Amino acid sequence: MLIKLSSGDVGLGEPTDFAVYSSDGKLLLQKGYVVDSPWLLDRLYRLGHRENVPAQFAASSGASAAMEPASAGAADKSALLFGAAAADHGEAGESAVAARKGPTLPNLRQKVEFFHLTQAGSTDALRMELAGVIPDEALIARHTRQDAPTLTTGMVYEARLFTGSRVFRFNTRLLPESAGPLGCHFLKYPEVVSQAIVRRHHRVPTSIIGKLQTHEYQRPTADVLIENMSSVGFGISTEDDFLIVGQSAQLAMSLSVDSRTRPVAVVVEVRNRRQDGDRFRYGLEIVQVSDDARREIKDFVLESVASS
Repeated sequence: MLIKLSSGDVGLGEPTDFAVYSSDGKLLLQKGYVVDSPWLLDRLYRLGHRENVPAQFAASSGASAAMEPASAGAADKSALLFGAAAADHGEAGESAVAARKGPTLPNLRQKVEFFHLTQAGSTDALRMELAGVIPDEALIARHTRQDAPTLTTGMVYEARLFTGSRVFRFNTRLLPESAGPLGCHFLKYPEVVSQAIVRRHHRVPTSIIGKLQTHEYQRPTADVLIENMSSVGFGISTEDDFLIVGQSAQLAMSLSVDSRTRPVAVVVEVRNRRQDGDRFRYGLEIVQVSDDARREIKDFVLESVASS
């Protein structure tokens, strides 16, 4: 008998002690697997059921074993909601994992900042949510927008994934019978993965006109060219030499991320100055910024990293 999931039955990022089914008995989540997506966890609570096995019989009852596949490999791939299995599988399982040689994808317990798919020869990225991984078999992903273009069967996609401090790049494609539960798609697990470290001070080139206000008496707001930026500062240039090292100012600009443009303003301090021909270049460090502006800057930098 199946009963509806109750609050606390499944935790975010925690292995489950039981399998989760839909109301008609379809397997949604394998026992011992984890959910790392808040959106999927919410859907799981709305749609999921578990077996009603009394606690005193849970260890010895054969009912659970009758409904669960013998292993993750025996499970119907399209019936699994999330495929990242818990690490505790006994010594034999650990030895098998250690012996495998192949691509390394990040630990999904870290926040995935972005997961983009791009067709060969195209610059338009499909923004996806990486919901999970079936090790060595498949990636589980869903579109972040309902009006996003559908994935094409047989098309090879270049994937870019950023988490922690690393960008991962690899090729993937839709698997046969790729449609999964809750709007998810199954993508081929990559054969080769390249990665690069993106540090906090990583700069991305830009060509944005900003407005700089020093609040000096009779000093008007000046137009400056923002030539590069990171999550902690900016590199600007101007024809006028009006800043000194240690001086504070307010820098305002408009940043475009994911087809939307947002105004951003920060307080900066001049850290360095140099003359380059007929232009003066300054390095500015962010010293005061709102949470919203910080998030917009971070998203812009990550978007630039993803498209580079």
